[in-house]
Amino acid sequence: MSGADRARRRRAAPLRAGGLLLGALASALGCPGPPEVPVPPPRKPAGAAALPACKESGCSQAGALLAAARAFSDVRHDYLLDTSSAMVPGRGLSRSAAGAFSPVGLACARPKAEPAAPAVAGAPAATAAPAATAAPALGERAIDFRYVGIAVDSVLVGADVDLPAYFGAGGTLDRRRLRLVAMALVADEDPQFFEPTESVVPAAGGGCACGRATHFIGAVKRGAMVAYETDVTAGEAHGTALGLFKARIEAGDRRVTMTSVGELAIEGVEGAPVAGAKGGGQAFGALRMEVKKAVPLAYAIYPVADVCRFSLAEPEIAPLPVDLGVVPYGAAGTAQALITNRAQVDVRVTHGERTVEVPAHGSAELTFSWTPEGATAGCERQTRRDTFVVQPKDASAPVVPRERAVVVPLQVTTGMPTFSKHEPIATETGRSPDYARASADWTCPAGYVVEQCEPQLASCLSSTGSCNAEGYRLTAEATADGRGCAFRCTGPSSSLWGDHGCSYTAAMVCRLGCN
Repeated sequence: MSGADRARRRRAAPLRAGGLLLGALASALGCPGPPEVPVPPPRKPAGAAALPACKESGCSQAGALLAAARAFSDVRHDYLLDTSSAMVPGRGLSRSAAGAFSPVGLACARPKAEPAAPAVAGAPAATAAPAATAAPALGERAIDFRYVGIAVDSVLVGADVDLPAYFGAGGTLDRRRLRLVAMALVADEDPQFFEPTESVVPAAGGGCACGRATHFIGAVKRGAMVAYETDVTAGEAHGTALGLFKARIEAGDRRVTMTSVGELAIEGVEGAPVAGAKGGGQAFGALRMEVKKAVPLAYAIYPVADVCRFSLAEPEIAPLPVDLGVVPYGAAGTAQALITNRAQVDVRVTHGERTVEVPAHGSAELTFSWTPEGATAGCERQTRRDTFVVQPKDASAPVVPRERAVVVPLQVTTGMPTFSKHEPIATETGRSPDYARASADWTCPAGYVVEQCEPQLASCLSSTGSCNAEGYRLTAEATADGRGCAFRCTGPSSSLWGDHGCSYTAAMVCRLGCN
């Protein structure tokens, strides 16, 4: 990896479970006692950004994102969405048992000045870093974090949620806002670290405390987001959020509207029926997001324990999830991720048989590998979990906890390496055979591109048996779009004497090419 690539990857993507609060909470952070689950903000005027009968291209994308959301069920994090950049880094937050956050009137942390960008293990020393709040340079759109999932009201709940349970969880509202969110956060040029304020004091039994705060607001993140929204009443809350959203999309429900923040392009979620696909349905290829215009979108959230003197803070991983790209069944795919040590002590990171030492506020690259297996003739999206272990470099250091096992979600687009088809083709034998019967147009399965078009065992009624002599011509060519083969055989005809005709075996080989 080049030095420029390392510079682009000095960034952070929080890996923790929790809620994601939208603008309603952002405006409430300066006031005491907001509800744990904020009331949704007023909807836009009727017809604003409405999807026409929810059957045009916009809702086609929404339906595809519903299917793609399942691949992000293991992507866990804490973020607060705030497009107005009104939040104050370091402000304390109290997290409820349900996962919602409410503000605390204390500053529990403050940004820590760093004389230089954090070092990457094994890399030369970096020059001084720009301010942590600086916007990415033009064209710097490498994505640290990708996510597709469901949000209810202002809380992101993951890939899915049981709606009756959500309405019955002690809430007082009889109407909820259901959102299908697709978001991407771009790379930070320089990760921002934090240190405790005077409000953080030692806690009984070890560790530290900041009033009733459990977390604090971290660094601002830039990116873009697309959200499909619909309101749900308690009487309509049956089954899962994904199920209800799917039903409304398929019914052409005009209550589904779309909003966007920044400019996010989403590609690669188109599906096509594939024989052998899991569940007998569609197999989807790689989800590709491109942030064309990044704006301040979110704030990271960290536990107060992370700024305790001897805290073994959970490291950050970028990008998240780790995508290995297109890897055929049986082949080994690899990808690198940057692990940033947010602890104030040097640590050892162990992954498989490899152990690397990472200084406080430094970074190291880890390589993740995977050999997917399966039997689907088409593009299949697979996910799995990998794990690495973090321990203090000084085994006697009184850190809490003593070690951390960090789960890393991996994604891969896979399928059979090749698809082949063979079929005998022939005209009848006669003075004027129908040569159209010797033509064939084949198409590779969805997700494949043609690799070989070949006629085999060719035999024509020329004096030598050749299909490329005495007026015979046999061709096998790839189609213009590279997605199939065109086979043609032509030859002579007569009305008085002699027999003519041709026969061959058409053979097509396609290779996996989901992108």
